[in-house]
Amino acid sequence: MPRPIPTTISRRALIASAGAASIAAIAAREFHHAPAAYATSEGNVLALVDPLSSEPDRSAFDDTEHVFAAYLPIVAPMANSIRDEEPHYGWMEDGWWRSPEQPYNAREMEQVATLTWFLTHERSWNPYFRDPKLRDRIEAALSYYLASQLPDGSWSEYQWDVPHLAPTGFGSVALTTTYRDLHEAGELSDWLPEIEASVRESSAWLVDRSRPHWRQPTPYTNQVVAGLVGASMTADLFQDANLAAQVSECWETLRVHGISDAGHSHEPMAYDFDYSFIVAMPDLAEGALSGFTEPIEMARSMAEFITFASVLEPDRSGFLHWSAASARIPAFTLEWEPNEVLDRTSLGRALIDDVPVLAAFHPTDGEILTAREAWKANPGPIMPLPKKGTSPRTWMHSSKAPLGVSESEREDAIATLPYLASDRFTEYRQAGTIDLDYLFVRRPSYYITTLLGRRAGHSGPYQRLRMGPGLLWHPAMGAVVHVLNSNNEDAWGPFPEVSSVTQVEVARTYYAEPYREGGRVPADQIGDLEGDFSAAYLDRTNGSHVVLSFFDDSFVQDIVTDDPGRAVVPLLLQPGDLLTFSDGTEVTYGESVELTAITGFRLERGVGVLSVDFERASTITFDTTDRVRMSNSRRQHLVRVEHEGSLRTTYAFEGPAETPTQAPASGVLSSDNGHHGTDDGNYDVTMNLWWGVNAHAMRLFENGELIAHRNLVARSPQAQSISVPIRGRHNGDYHYTAELINAAGTVQTGDVTVQVRHADPGVPVLSHDNHSGAADFTLTTNMWWGTNADRYRLYENGNLIDEKALENDTPRPQAVSTEINGRESGTYRYRSELLNASGVTGSEETRVLVN
Repeated sequence: MPRPIPTTISRRALIASAGAASIAAIAAREFHHAPAAYATSEGNVLALVDPLSSEPDRSAFDDTEHVFAAYLPIVAPMANSIRDEEPHYGWMEDGWWRSPEQPYNAREMEQVATLTWFLTHERSWNPYFRDPKLRDRIEAALSYYLASQLPDGSWSEYQWDVPHLAPTGFGSVALTTTYRDLHEAGELSDWLPEIEASVRESSAWLVDRSRPHWRQPTPYTNQVVAGLVGASMTADLFQDANLAAQVSECWETLRVHGISDAGHSHEPMAYDFDYSFIVAMPDLAEGALSGFTEPIEMARSMAEFITFASVLEPDRSGFLHWSAASARIPAFTLEWEPNEVLDRTSLGRALIDDVPVLAAFHPTDGEILTAREAWKANPGPIMPLPKKGTSPRTWMHSSKAPLGVSESEREDAIATLPYLASDRFTEYRQAGTIDLDYLFVRRPSYYITTLLGRRAGHSGPYQRLRMGPGLLWHPAMGAVVHVLNSNNEDAWGPFPEVSSVTQVEVARTYYAEPYREGGRVPADQIGDLEGDFSAAYLDRTNGSHVVLSFFDDSFVQDIVTDDPGRAVVPLLLQPGDLLTFSDGTEVTYGESVELTAITGFRLERGVGVLSVDFERASTITFDTTDRVRMSNSRRQHLVRVEHEGSLRTTYAFEGPAETPTQAPASGVLSSDNGHHGTDDGNYDVTMNLWWGVNAHAMRLFENGELIAHRNLVARSPQAQSISVPIRGRHNGDYHYTAELINAAGTVQTGDVTVQVRHADPGVPVLSHDNHSGAADFTLTTNMWWGTNADRYRLYENGNLIDEKALENDTPRPQAVSTEINGRESGTYRYRSELLNASGVTGSEETRVLVN
């Protein structure tokens, strides 16, 4: 249903009092030259905000304000998506932030805070400071946002007139931030009482513990945390002691009822990495910075659970998450490489003094400072944030986040991670809020996580949860089996039907000895089992029985089903891995095969070997997937094993297939730069060791900095080869060296220097078809051959009038056109630009005469 919109701003009064024809005439006269780029309205009432006319100077940004660079190019398109006509005057349409893209979704309106920041902060790189066009559109957005607030103080998200927690909690943060910036800058002062009244009402709704979001146990902890941050900001802004006291009481309630017995936050009742670490943790830091102790206690509990549910890869590429146990988001990896433009976790670093283990999950101060300098020195254009990737909380947090920690402090934190601090434990936890068991088993040869129980219904976020074992990790090999939570075949074990993965609920029991022997063990005693034991579960939807037996050097999975079926093993492979099936067939990263009469396979990686044996010969298929992370160094592959109703699979780890007594022979480096038609900054660096003692790993350095670690399979004296993809390098010279490593020593390879000369887009040629002086014509930009662009811009008389995304297929030609309509008599000057991450290339100017 439509919402009533107030007529408080001057242009709304104009609409109410003037006829449509006169308004159109005024608009046409006043805004004729307003650029139409990005606009979702015609700009007939509110002037369209001007897009950037040139690339910002990276060196002008303060270190703590790099995050605003990615928002700067979208200020105009975001502002121009604010409707200036009925229905829904002032609604920020066009889906810049959240779904659904509907006028009842108040989360879309949180971007008033983003636009207000640019209106109210004077910076040399910010052309929108006190921009009257931006001011008018923010005013329109506020009129809609505040009018859409429900009578009880909340906002809706998924349907009209239904209170929702997320838009109210996050919206309170957005509006209090908006109020603060407007007040400090002396902008839109008439609106400040309206905003104050609004956030007071929303804060009262948020801290009202009779509301459903405070039921116990309290669900969606991250949203309540955000709401308390917003209410606390409101109390601070307006010196409201009563509200401050209520916020304090609410923090205590949330500390008790927002954390599960297992230690994780409720998202809504199960674990979720993204909503705990990425969303809630920075807001908990906000609460701690406001002087509350409960957020610190919550963060400590949540971080401790994460130390069990995420594993650090031995090559330090980053962390892999126990994705199968995440209820809402398909979490996969967490990497250390700093990116302050995109990092939503940065403010979480403010908790490290109180929660030291968090240092393990963040970049060091040295890494952050190095990344800042590299960002400033990058000659390429600043890439705008994509739609749906424009969270206002990113800039709110990043702009005030502290630096990281020292390398030694992070190493100290890493040393406390449970699976690194000990090689033997059984950690058992019950969620408590829903019927889920989390089982973490560390034995000298491996670490494995298992989720067993019920979801609390088949709909909603819980359908992502995958029962059974989910993550298998080896101290030297890293993760070798990894279940994700967002695809039809996310499973490790029985898989008779695609639908069963999203329906499974399991009844589980635990036994004192392997193979379901030795008597049952009560739940409160499972953590005492430091030797061999087993866990059994029955899938009630299809009748399959599974028994997991844990030994020091192996892990056994027994499957029994009523009918013939298949099992899935989701291997996580790395470049350089070698998979050898029992018939001698060898496959590597990214390949697929179908085989019969297979009794097992061996996965060789670096200094470790995983042997997987089937009890009887089976038909298998081995397929690669598109699930790739960590700079293309981790890819999920699926081994599907057919069986006749039962299958025993043994996973055993061994030492390296080869134990060298000599250091590796020397290898050589080469690159394929320019082999694909142009030296565009995208190439592979390849190491070849042609003959001799093999290596177990290679470390690749670029200009002296380590950029990649790759495990290798040693089969001396055979040749070894491994390639590392290098992407997005700018024009310049890049010097590569590498080390080959085995147990006997380290050897330097030969080096190679790569010269990148054409990373910027090829030269565009601009032409037009207006040979008769018509008012309507088309301008076409052609790049005939060379490095492709990702974006195109067209300028008319120095003003940006069009911008489009392009498909990059280097070195093929690119062409893009813009239709020009209704130009009055005169001479028009046009120039186009092609942009990619490395730079900008412009065309020569073209003049068009309109008679």
